[in-house]
Amino acid sequence: MALLWALTVLSLLPLLDAQSPECANLMTVAPITNATLDWLTGKWFYIGSAFRNPEYNESARMIQAAFFYFEPRHAEDKLIVRDYQTIADKCIYNRSTINIYRQNGTMSKIADKPEVTQEQKKEFLDVIKCIGIQESEITYSDEKKDVCGPLEKQHQEERKKETEAS
Repeated sequence: MALLWALTVLSLLPLLDAQSPECANLMTVAPITNATLDWLTGKWFYIGSAFRNPEYNESARMIQAAFFYFEPRHAEDKLIVRDYQTIADKCIYNRSTINIYRQNGTMSKIADKPEVTQEQKKEFLDVIKCIGIQESEITYSDEKKDVCGPLEKQHQEERKKETEAS
């Protein structure tokens, strides 16, 4: 689900080109560079989503809370994603790889905190409206329902030990 969600978010912007002129200036397409990947590095929070595909919406409704880490591999043109999701009061961890195709510039808006500003929310809602999705179709997560903290700490300690050993 994380890989699917990330790919969907990263590919959202090209869809705007086919929309009405008032939507054309919401965001501009920028190629993915090493600087872009460096900016993405670190912990990010899943705030909410809306998909045209009913199956994706159903999967999104199951997510109570989620956060993930992006870890770029510049030389390999890959982005490692470590995803922690709370579903049915259980923590589900997944590690996946996204291949980066730099010639097809894409961009996404994600939050580096579990809460978003009113401006960020408005921007998200404007994009959702422009691609023809109703606000009522948006599924939001709830950071208070996160149960993945202990697993995240365990993984951080393991990485720290690996780093100290090398």
